[in-house]
Amino acid sequence: MTKSPRGRNGRPSHLRLVGSTPGPNHGPTAGVDVDITPSVAVLETLLETLTLDLAAAPSALHPVIAEASVARSAAMLADQLWPAGRPDEIGEVERFFWADAARVLGERHDVDSFVLLTSLARTVGPAGRLPLQRAHLSRVRTEPMVPDWVSRIAGFRLTSAIVSEDITGDGLSVVLDYDDEQHPHTVVVFIDNNLGAIVKDVFVGPPVDRVLEAYQRGGRVTIRTVRPSTAAGIILQALGETNDYDDPPVSEDFEFFSGLLVNRLTQLPERPVRPPIRPLLSPRQRDQLVEEFLASQHAMGLAEDAADIVRLWIDHAVDHTVGGPLRVSAVLVELFLAHWLPRKVLADSTYFEAVPQVVKAWLEFAGERTQLPLDAIEEAVDAVDVWSPALEAAAMIDPVGSKPGERVFLDDTTNDLEDAYRALSGLGSPPQPDLNGLDKSQAATLSVLAPHAWLMAGETLGNAYAPDAFDIAERLVRDAPELLAKARLSTWPRAIVWLLAHRHRLVGPGEPLTPYALAADLSSSPATLRKTAKLLTDTLILPR
Repeated sequence: MTKSPRGRNGRPSHLRLVGSTPGPNHGPTAGVDVDITPSVAVLETLLETLTLDLAAAPSALHPVIAEASVARSAAMLADQLWPAGRPDEIGEVERFFWADAARVLGERHDVDSFVLLTSLARTVGPAGRLPLQRAHLSRVRTEPMVPDWVSRIAGFRLTSAIVSEDITGDGLSVVLDYDDEQHPHTVVVFIDNNLGAIVKDVFVGPPVDRVLEAYQRGGRVTIRTVRPSTAAGIILQALGETNDYDDPPVSEDFEFFSGLLVNRLTQLPERPVRPPIRPLLSPRQRDQLVEEFLASQHAMGLAEDAADIVRLWIDHAVDHTVGGPLRVSAVLVELFLAHWLPRKVLADSTYFEAVPQVVKAWLEFAGERTQLPLDAIEEAVDAVDVWSPALEAAAMIDPVGSKPGERVFLDDTTNDLEDAYRALSGLGSPPQPDLNGLDKSQAATLSVLAPHAWLMAGETLGNAYAPDAFDIAERLVRDAPELLAKARLSTWPRAIVWLLAHRHRLVGPGEPLTPYALAADLSSSPATLRKTAKLLTDTLILPR
């Protein structure tokens, strides 16, 4: 459970304060009485973690870092130590643990354990709060030479909140301003709209006036003041989106400060105000946007596939990101051209060659409709040229159907935004299959199926499993093409990954994966994957 000190010793990596310097290192914990209860080992780990975190932070921020460190440790304890069961069973174990922890810390006489006890008494939830507070009160009466900053742990008051939104709609920052006579600070929460409006980063920032000055100096943002309850609602909804991920792509600072953030938000005197429900865009409304674009001057001279390409852009923007179809963003261009379109659509070079010009025209149309500054539109348009080679690399060697320019969807059910942000750079580019001796239909199928299985295995199981997935896909098309009609094309890569996971014993009791977790990662059902994988083992004589 110990948080790794990597990258923090000697530098405030999780603090974003200009001119901050780390304070002096804390010494080792003073001698304590020997105790054999299970709480002791856990408390020693918490104390070690707290000491490392304080050693890496500026002394002025020790109250904030102590609060964050203990809130994080308490959250990890809740995940690891409380048993799965009925709420009353969980509460009983939790109450017993914190009562024992309060007893152990209450009997000690060193400053470091007092800092830990103070932090726990002010951050732990209702199940442990009372015994910890009693132990803390008892030690306050007799504790000599306590640093002044200890009394300020978890004692900050939220005075105001602002929301700063990027004009391109890529995300927004919620800035919570905390009043502290010794060292006023903010907690800044970044919400990434390109990742489904999840909280991607949380960090401690400078006083709010310096934050506002930085935003205004940088430009390209809109800033508004909101009520603390409104800010809390925005953040809590985004945290809910983050929690829907098994492994969310968040920063190291998020891992450290998210516990502090939740503790502070849940202690506000006002109830959080839920943000308005985002309006849905019906298929008819999407088609109407396409028609309006085609009727504009921006659509003049475009290829006949323009309507189809624009509709794909709208579907991607609405269904996979937050902000609406008229959002003009260089990041959105990258996601669409380099990640989503090549993995969603199977097409030849005739179709993909039309995409860049259509996307540029749409960006100009959308920028004009939303009255976006010209430099922001130009930035997004320039990004099209940067990411167009991804389409060229994805184009089919031979047409999919009988006429050039035809396109088909690889998987009509794919709605996995996380796939676009997985570490494809670690996998590199998939190998090109050998198409010699195959007819056009088989070549087209293999050109899609083998790289798709390679990527899915690498992303789901690890890079070492990608080559095996590629080989199985190639054997399927060459040795048993009649099997392909027994399942959707998009099911076969998933079944191959399912097969490899079981073949290498990655699934089962005590293993990294469960059947249901793996099926969820593959966006399918265990029954479908099991049935399709059996077709492979029965026909290709592969290990069961």
